[in-house]
Amino acid sequence: MTRRTATGEGRRTLRWALSPLTSASTVRAGVYLVVGGVVAGAYALLAAGFVQMFADPATPRAAVAVLAAVTAVIVGAPPFLAPVRALEIAAARTFLDVDARELPDPSGPTTVATRWRGAAWFALHLALGAVITVGLLVAVPLATQLVLSAFGIDESFLVRMAPTFTRHAAGWVALAVLALLALPYGTALARRLLRQSAEPLLGPDQTARIAELEAQADRLAERGRLARELHDSVGHALTVTTLQAAAASRLVGSDPDGARRSLAAIEESGRAAMADLDHVLGLLRAPDRAGDVAEARRAPARSLADLPALVDDARHAGADVRLDVDDGVADALPRATSHEAYRVAQEALTNAVRHAPGRPVTVRVTVDGAARRLDVEVANPLHAAAAPGGGGGGRGLRGMAERVRLLRGDLDAGPDDGRWVVRARFLLP
Repeated sequence: MTRRTATGEGRRTLRWALSPLTSASTVRAGVYLVVGGVVAGAYALLAAGFVQMFADPATPRAAVAVLAAVTAVIVGAPPFLAPVRALEIAAARTFLDVDARELPDPSGPTTVATRWRGAAWFALHLALGAVITVGLLVAVPLATQLVLSAFGIDESFLVRMAPTFTRHAAGWVALAVLALLALPYGTALARRLLRQSAEPLLGPDQTARIAELEAQADRLAERGRLARELHDSVGHALTVTTLQAAAASRLVGSDPDGARRSLAAIEESGRAAMADLDHVLGLLRAPDRAGDVAEARRAPARSLADLPALVDDARHAGADVRLDVDDGVADALPRATSHEAYRVAQEALTNAVRHAPGRPVTVRVTVDGAARRLDVEVANPLHAAAAPGGGGGGRGLRGMAERVRLLRGDLDAGPDDGRWVVRARFLLP
């Protein structure tokens, strides 16, 4: 077993050592580096030209200095430009196989620090590209000369001045192979250095990362809110539909009118659920056009004004529900508070009807003016079989608690003097 492990480790080590010679990533990185070397060569030629002009006594120094300053601004500006940085990011992904999660697309305003980091990457790319390009231009002719000398075709001055061991054909061939092998391994080393530098130099800065984390948190919060909307509205509709279908099945022979009323209640619950579902789907739709946003905002959103209709649906399903609401509560509350309070009452009532069928349920909504607080309470006698809100792993209770906490309130749910009571308190502005 140990011998097999050692053999496997040896094979993996050999594959790793030979990977620069066989991997396509080395070729892609080599192309990227040669492009950088060509650009670096253009900069070097330009600098050499100005050095030569300055060295010529016949050239006016002031004119050359002005021309050099203007040229330096022109050729030095691109590394600081946002489009060049975006191009470098795309090239790093394509030629260096950098993950898009490490180098996301640029977004937001470009800061001074971001521009300088982009310029540093540009300089690193050109410097490493110059090294690899010079190595390519030296290694290939050198290896060619060594091979020719090994076969006695052309014994140049370089070979005649070589050390003693290279005066043998095998030594010349070995030097040629080493010169050629230096290129892929040097390219692999430069690729690794660039990949390690990509995120610090081309990645988003601290401000952009914080903004992205905030946006991600907002998206997660929105997904949670939409999940709660679907859970509460569709769950309530399914509970009412199930109870009404059972009632219709019992009454279809003895009380056809009662069965028809139950079927009508099923139809109404289905319509209400479809309206809520349309509202949630409208929020999920990507806002590609202004009309989509307006449509989502026009979609129906339930509030405490819809609480009487919710109680009527439960009564039609056979539940004994008493509603106690302070006058004018629905009109005086902020829209968000009214909506979340409605959803809490809906979920608590659904749990009561589901887990304690036939038991009287009390829904009370009051406003404490002195404490600037809205209280929503749903209570019913405890059922021996199960406690309301306990089904589904407590998902309903967690959803209600999340709704209340979003508005700086608190929620209590549990047994209280022989009843199951859900109390939600919302702070009012």
